[in-house]
Amino acid sequence: LPELSEKELGHPVDRNGVSVTYFPVEKQNGAIQSRALEKSLSKSLQGSDLLHISTIWQPLGIPIQKEAARLKIPVIQTLRGALGPYSLAKGWWKKIPYYYLRERPWLQKAAALHVTTVQEKEELKKLRIKSPCHLLANPIDLENLEINDIERQEWRQKYKINKETPLFLICGRQHHKKGLDLLPAVFKELKNLDWQLIMVGHDDDGSGQRFINRLKHHKLESRLIQLPSQPNRELASIYNAADLLLLPSRHENFGNVVIEAMACGCAVAISNRTGVGGDLLRAAPAEFGAVLPRQKTCWTHWLASWLQQPRRAGSDCAQWARENYGSAAIAEQAIAMYRQILEADHS
Repeated sequence: LPELSEKELGHPVDRNGVSVTYFPVEKQNGAIQSRALEKSLSKSLQGSDLLHISTIWQPLGIPIQKEAARLKIPVIQTLRGALGPYSLAKGWWKKIPYYYLRERPWLQKAAALHVTTVQEKEELKKLRIKSPCHLLANPIDLENLEINDIERQEWRQKYKINKETPLFLICGRQHHKKGLDLLPAVFKELKNLDWQLIMVGHDDDGSGQRFINRLKHHKLESRLIQLPSQPNRELASIYNAADLLLLPSRHENFGNVVIEAMACGCAVAISNRTGVGGDLLRAAPAEFGAVLPRQKTCWTHWLASWLQQPRRAGSDCAQWARENYGSAAIAEQAIAMYRQILEADHS
């Protein structure tokens, strides 16, 4: 959140043309609680036609939905993978009872549930929630992400990477969920081939360090360039410098980094538990890369084959990413979704 003074909290401020009100929270970590927000609900929601929230596992979501119900405002709940198998398995002993006692009754009353991929929609079927499900992809800010050969050359020169060397990229937070532990054994099998690796992002739970330790064990640390999280401007150069993004996630309800990389012409190799992978297989240009099961042999064979003839995704994939996931395209789809939900609510 932006740094705000006490006087600014609780009052509307402009954020890129949108009126946003920030409320103080009782504590900075853990479940979000804000008595100030709860007290403001009646006034804040008054006159609204539709409430769009994403509050699964946050107790604050319950009073918000109660007030919306009192005011007869239809609610759409965005799930963001919160009810996916990976999320439910973490702390299942407390999540399952909380879900049935607190979350599910309100999900059953929702005007709509918003999912970002077909994968997420299919996962939701097991929970047998009767509320209608609407598919709307994540909007990705691609304004500064495009193919740029000059940035590619300059970034590689800066880090002393030969222009012909195939360059893998791991980008984003480093966490058990991202499945990085699959890759060191794969890289070991590719040891005699020419390649280098960039790893960009923050180590959330020690997964990043364990990954690096395994590379060192296989005497591959010289192949790695490690960088902390980068601003968007620098990410554009990194996506352009790289040839193939690697995302072997155990579960990913969408996968923003996949679209960002493709917008810069970078090919992708991702697990079949990455939500956007279904979209790639159904509709993306063939040059996008691959969607692979989380098996060492599959990744080893595919990457070995790719290294024989390294190829970026190119301009067709970049255009496809922009047309299907750019902010403007998703905004139009969101408006259509809202209209559909309101018409159904009024019928």
